[in-house]
Amino acid sequence: MASGQEQAESDRGAIGAFRVYSTLDQIPNAGFYFIESTAPDNVEEGCDPGGKTPDGLSPVDPDEAVKAIAELLTPADDPGADANLVVMSHGFNTPRDSALKFYAKALDALTKDRDSLFGAPSRRTVCVGYRWPSERIGSVLDSSLSALPDFPLIILVAAAAAILVAAWIIVVLLRLMATPEAGLLWRLELAVIWVGLLLVFTIIILALLRAIVYFRDVYRATNYGVPDLVEVIRQIDREAVSRLEKLGEDAAASERRRIALSFIGHSMGGLVVTNAIRVLSDVFKRDAIRTFLSGRLRPEMAAIESRSGDDAVSGRIGHVFTLTRFVLISPDIPAEALIADRANFLASSLRRFREAYLFSNEGDEVLRAISTSVNYFTFPTMSRFYGYRLGNAEILASAFGATPSGPNLLDILRAGIKTLAYLSGKVTGYKATTVARAFTYFDCTDYIDGTPPRGMLTEALNFKRNDPKATIPLWEQLKLLILYLMGRVDVHGGYFDGETTQRLIYRLACLGYSQSLAAYGGENAMLAQCADHQIRVVVSDQLPTRSQKPPEPMNLSDNLA
Repeated sequence: MASGQEQAESDRGAIGAFRVYSTLDQIPNAGFYFIESTAPDNVEEGCDPGGKTPDGLSPVDPDEAVKAIAELLTPADDPGADANLVVMSHGFNTPRDSALKFYAKALDALTKDRDSLFGAPSRRTVCVGYRWPSERIGSVLDSSLSALPDFPLIILVAAAAAILVAAWIIVVLLRLMATPEAGLLWRLELAVIWVGLLLVFTIIILALLRAIVYFRDVYRATNYGVPDLVEVIRQIDREAVSRLEKLGEDAAASERRRIALSFIGHSMGGLVVTNAIRVLSDVFKRDAIRTFLSGRLRPEMAAIESRSGDDAVSGRIGHVFTLTRFVLISPDIPAEALIADRANFLASSLRRFREAYLFSNEGDEVLRAISTSVNYFTFPTMSRFYGYRLGNAEILASAFGATPSGPNLLDILRAGIKTLAYLSGKVTGYKATTVARAFTYFDCTDYIDGTPPRGMLTEALNFKRNDPKATIPLWEQLKLLILYLMGRVDVHGGYFDGETTQRLIYRLACLGYSQSLAAYGGENAMLAQCADHQIRVVVSDQLPTRSQKPPEPMNLSDNLA
């Protein structure tokens, strides 16, 4: 008979590492897939059991799905096709049912804008909604005691016992005593009760921190979500290589270009995508090693920057992909990434992309209140000024629409209660870093949409109307947090409820900046639409040059064995 371990491995093999679903009705030259990792919520479960087939989708064998994706992105009859793979990742506190709703909204928005996104005959696009294992806040409360380690469990039991004994002594024995020692014993027993209550309260706080599932999601995002996303990309890359070899394209093809690989990351999904890119990148490539160990820029890199005007490194990933567009929506990433030059994990990813976009809002209390509080234990800072998240970045301007960046971009950007110029003073000497300059910013704090128009992420009270440096007052932040918990205002995910922001996000991710402008009828038209819906925008000065470059020619000379 098979052992328990062999049986578990057999079960995992039968279930597979991924489940894949596709839309029933496909748009010509476009494909839509929902790919979910079967990694479990808890390590002892082996595999995620999944659930019923999502409405409007049909199950597809994962290997067949990879072949279909590769076939669509490498058409035999059109080697000059503009091929694009767009991967979208959800965030924290998103169990399967919530992830399905999240991607259903995305599919609906893509379908409504199908003519602009997929209408070009020479364009091939595959959109993938990727689900990594996340769970709902409070879903693990019932296992709080069974999962408690021995040491805190002993403390909890001992403290509870001490409280009960001390209370019994006070209630029963002290009533029978009329000696002078009774007063001393009374105070001693009260001290025991207070210490016991403090210990019990400490254990309860640990259980509550576990119950919000934030740190559990971080673990799963890092150890399950990232490796599984890397595997999805690797499998598509390998299948595309095999297909091109069968077509006889075993060397550089003059017509065929590399496939544009773009990502959309919401909340903690931005962390998943960023870390996946770091894994996919070849850190030993010569153009990726920009400096000496001392930090001094290498002469050949300085020469490249002086000629091209930017410090991007090659975006080539694997054999067929080029990293092209990176869209972050309320990312749960430290705002410190905008000002840090040393070991900046976001910078190493952004240098490989040609375009980067950040959608954020000042009133995102999920990041401003909850994320900053739980990260208080782990984020290495001595000041609360540096603890805010990238998704809270805001543009200091009274007017909506385009905001000139001026001589110093950091003066008009704020994360939390201090401008980036203030925060960067001790870090970079007030110099705008690679990350800060790479992003095109969309500040959606006062974003309105719908009929009649309403605030989608906040109450859209526009506190910057008369003072560009004004901030949302504390009482309004508390109100927003309460409204979010009541389900009245989605301060964290409202970007996916409004047509304007959805159209912006998916056009930028699927088309890029220059083709998005063409879809809008020009830059002025796009910025005017942002202004009409109370969105502030700062366009990166790196976009005009970088977005014009087509993907590099396909080169399979280092093909897989």
